Formats: sequence, C-alpha cells, structure tokens
Amino acid sequence: MKKKIISAALACVMATSAAATFMGCAPRDEILKIYNWGDYIDEDLIGDFEDWYQAETGKTITVEYDTFETNEDMIMRIEVLKNDYDLVCPSDYMAERMIKGGLAQKVDRTVFDMTAEGVLYEGLADMVKPFDEQLEYFVPYVWGTFGIMYDTNHIDAGSEDMTSWGALWSEKYKKHILMKDSVRDAYSVARIYNNRETLSSLSDGFKDYNEQYQAELISYFSTIDMPAVKAAQNALIAQKSLLYKYEVDSGKADMLAGTTQGTLGLFWSCDSCLIMQEDGGEHFYYEVPKEGSNVWVDGWIIPKYAGNKYAANMFLKFINLYDDENDFAMRNFDYMGASMASAEVMADAKAALEEDDGTDEESVLYDKPEWFKQMYIDMLFPPDDVLARCAVMRDFGKKWSTELDSMWIDVKTS
Repeated sequence: MKKKIISAALACVMATSAAATFMGCAPRDEILKIYNWGDYIDEDLIGDFEDWYQAETGKTITVEYDTFETNEDMIMRIEVLKNDYDLVCPSDYMAERMIKGGLAQKVDRTVFDMTAEGVLYEGLADMVKPFDEQLEYFVPYVWGTFGIMYDTNHIDAGSEDMTSWGALWSEKYKKHILMKDSVRDAYSVARIYNNRETLSSLSDGFKDYNEQYQAELISYFSTIDMPAVKAAQNALIAQKSLLYKYEVDSGKADMLAGTTQGTLGLFWSCDSCLIMQEDGGEHFYYEVPKEGSNVWVDGWIIPKYAGNKYAANMFLKFINLYDDENDFAMRNFDYMGASMASAEVMADAKAALEEDDGTDEESVLYDKPEWFKQMYIDMLFPPDDVLARCAVMRDFGKKWSTELDSMWIDVKTS
C-alpha cells in the first residue's frame, strides 16, 4: 500500500494533543501509555485497540501515544525520570540494558505467549535469547538489517561499489555520502570497515560465512575495548571530509524529494522499505555489504514503572492478532512495509510479493524496474547468506556507552 511519509514530530503533536483533550482525569487503569519510534505503527490501529479492548474486557481504555527519536531519549525517560509508560519499544541492545538493570517486567503469557510454536518468524527467537534467554521480557516487533541505500539515478543498480562499506569512505562519492548521526551504528560500521581484511581472510574472500567468521563478527557487536574505540574514532574522523552530512531521519525523505546532494548512505532496512513504497521509490537500491552488518530487533518491553501492566499485555496480544476475524498485524505490516515479528504475517506477505506480477497500481511492485522485485524481497526477508553475515548488537554497559558518547563528541567536533 502506498502512503505519504508522516513527520514523526507531527504525529507526536497530534497524538499528545488528542491525549490531553480526551483523558482529563481518567483513572490510571483506563489509560495505556505507549512510547514508540516515529512512524512505527498504523495510528488507525490505536482507535481499533480501544474498541477491541472494550469488546474483550467490557472496560474503557484510552491510549496516550508518544514518540522518541533515539533509544537514549527513551531510556532517559525510564531510567532517570521514572516515567510510567506501560509499553516502550527499545532496540535489542537497549532492551538488554533494561532487563539487566531491572527496568523490565515479565510479559504475561496467559494473555500473549510469544513462545508458542509458529508465533515468531523463524530465527527471531535465536536473535533475542542471548539477552532474554527464556523470552520473558522482550516481545519482538520490527526487525531488519542496516546497509547501504543508494539512488540508481546516480549509481548503477547492483553496483559492485555498493557491496562494500568502503563506499562510505570512497573519494569517488565525496560530498554525496549520508552517515547516520547515531554513535552505535557509526561505531559498528567503522569497526567492521577497520577489520575488513581479517573478515575477508576468515571467509575466503567473503565467499564462506563460516563459524570462524561469524564468531569474529559477533565479537564486534558484543565486546569492546579502547583500541577498538580509538580505531573507529580515527576512521570516522577520516570519513568526515567525504560526507555530505550526518542525519538520523531526514535523509530518506530528502533523497526521495531530490533536495539533497546525498546519493548513498547508511540506512536501516525499514527506512529503505518506507521510501521504496513511495512514488519515486523505484530508483532506490538497498545492499547489505559483504564484510558484514547488523541485524537489529526492535520490540516491546513493559517498563518497571508501568501503571497499567494488564492493558500493556492486552496490547501485545492485539498488535499480533492475525486470524479469520482480525487482521490487525497484517494491516500494521501493510502500513510499515518492514520486516515484522509475526511468522504468519511474514509468510503471507512473502507469498503475495512472489506472486505479484507488478500490474496492480496499488502494489509496491507496480511499474518498477526488473531488478526491483528480488531486491525488495531480499530486503524484507533476508536470505540465509545475508543473515550469516549479520550479528545482533549487544549492550556494552554504561561505562562503554559513556566512552562511545565521548568518542562521538570527539568525532563530531574534530
């Protein structure tokens, strides 16, 4: 389904205004407070949840919906300010920090059991178990990879250059490169780039992503020391003169509108999917570089200070409903256009895309170039050889988070 890109800021203002207008002095058990990324839900589902909740329980609920831009913004509200959000949507490494820090409550499996067979997309449980071994706290929601997205109006589709992180350090693309203003993502890419020769040696020139290669790659996302931080800092400082600019959320829209010099950059697959659904999105290509990358999982956690745990668990059940009577999860997928946690939604969505001949004007594949379909499917449903060169980001701990923040300040001010 095609849709216009909604400003996260506007969505936040609208949601907050609506909450302020309608909640008044409602009892806390009649309010569900959700803190989520911008553009991370079909907001029509919020009203549907309120109706569904009343039908299921006979009780009234009003959703107070707020958005954040970074994991660090979110954790500040929970860890320091102790805000009573009922559901937040951290990324994997931040979820691990919350679980280890006692800031997460267990999900009620009598309401929603994500461990039941066929609930989670294949492989997702294994991504989560390193930091939530029994799948008790973290409910996967959206997942994907990060890689290089580029504009095929300026760079040939399938370009060999774009199969390597070296493209983001290339003089050839000087002043056309967008880089994420995100310390964890920038550091991770720099660390992989710095160790590309080691990774190449372990994988026979990136032809065999074997256990030795995978162990090495995983170590970059799970362990850290000062030599690695300093090496990343040096690489990122060297990169600065080649960049057009740093960005977090504006780059994709600017590239679509043609209002930027940026023609390639570091992007999350979910943002790339979002752009490709828009008019003009047919000239964008997404690639997971051969050296290796991150597979990320964003999901729901019920924070320690939640004031309405019951409604939170009911929302987790609702947002995953996909059966003969309810299509909430599929509707959310249609809006998001990103890889989702539901096994059934993903299976049906993939089958529909594979059967799609591109003649339906409402289809994301309508009037797209020949190469687009397979690239798009591989982006949403990464094949085994792509996942074999991806690792989940882990929590480095507060000390190293502080060191990375300090490193990023040095990079940005150099």
